[in-house]
Amino acid sequence: MKYFLISIFFLPNFVVADYFYGIQIKTNGKYKEEYHYDYDTNRVVYINNITNTPKLLDETFFEDNNENNVESDKIPLDKTKLESEFKFGCISDKSEKKSKNVEFLQHRTTKDYFFKVLLSIKGCAPKMVGINVYRKRDGSLLQTTDDIMDAPIIDRYYAFAKKEGKFIYLNLEGRDITFDKNKKQASKRKFCSIKDNGAVIVTETHQYDVNKNHFTLVNSLCQYKKSDDKSNDEFSRQCTQKEENYCNNENELDKDYLNF
Repeated sequence: MKYFLISIFFLPNFVVADYFYGIQIKTNGKYKEEYHYDYDTNRVVYINNITNTPKLLDETFFEDNNENNVESDKIPLDKTKLESEFKFGCISDKSEKKSKNVEFLQHRTTKDYFFKVLLSIKGCAPKMVGINVYRKRDGSLLQTTDDIMDAPIIDRYYAFAKKEGKFIYLNLEGRDITFDKNKKQASKRKFCSIKDNGAVIVTETHQYDVNKNHFTLVNSLCQYKKSDDKSNDEFSRQCTQKEENYCNNENELDKDYLNF
């Protein structure tokens, strides 16, 4: 079974009233283009209904925003017309009482499928509620996964199960995971910095269960490490329960990992 990592699209709670994300849909007859903007990072993910393959556009797209700079698809067409546009983030207008559901295109794909995250938008509280999986060959919907947890998660691991004909969740999530194909194991590492140049590192070993099609935690090791700025000496010990609990509960969003 081949594993596929789905990087979850996460929206933080913004503190300024501005638009940080947007979606434009342009059409020309049966031809349709989609532009999914991340204004904060200057990322644009583009797709059309001919190739059905997402393409990541660079920052120059924002400097020269027109229909003619997406040339690699080589589809002859007249100028497309803007059909719809939607921007969201922390919207200053608090009068909106109903949630609006939108799809946000993901750049990462498999050979045969692409993905759109389902977001429920209401004021400053966008929430991910699922993932739509589409076939590249014709753009049709394969499945909708709605087993999304409320806690902020960056990466979740899925695999395509031929018997079921769909992607299944492997009971594995995190940012720093390596795989041992021979042992059918996954090693998950979480680094949590603390004061006085110290760090707590939790390393978990997960074993893949062929019958259940998911990973099960079989071992967890927590180490406290500290470096001395003057001598560059380093020492480690087993974590206290308080330190281990702290690292297990710490949010992994926007964390940098250090290699020891």
